[in-house]
Amino acid sequence: MISKLFFVIFILIFSSDILAGNETVSGIGKYDSTNVFAKILQGKIPAKIIFENEYVLAFEDIHPVKPVHVLIIPKGQYRSIVDFSTSASDEEIIALVKSMAKIAKVMGLTKDGFSLMTNSGHNGGQTVAHLHFHLLGGEQVNWEKALREEASDN
Repeated sequence: MISKLFFVIFILIFSSDILAGNETVSGIGKYDSTNVFAKILQGKIPAKIIFENEYVLAFEDIHPVKPVHVLIIPKGQYRSIVDFSTSASDEEIIALVKSMAKIAKVMGLTKDGFSLMTNSGHNGGQTVAHLHFHLLGGEQVNWEKALREEASDN
């Protein structure tokens, strides 16, 4: 148990260069199999798995912004929603969409609600070159309210 804990701490401390940062990435182009989510899929970086099936992996975000913050990723090599929607098979698309509701249910979010979002490319704020969705819940998510307030100020 101690050796596993040491390994996780070692990976987190010494792998900061491979973890998502503030630098944005393009949502199009060649897939980079060295991105942090690819390494999680390859078993090179540990993650607290919430859900997994043939096409989808969901795990807790290591920097949560809400009480519930789960990252949902396809297991295929897709940079963004643009790449996924044009290149993924129908089975992969269906599996991802159906998994999202299952994960929200597993996390106890279906009664009070949740937010599900993805970022694509530089202007979208994407920081990992692998399609991923943020499932946020456990308290009110106010991004839409903030947008409305900003628009009314202009």
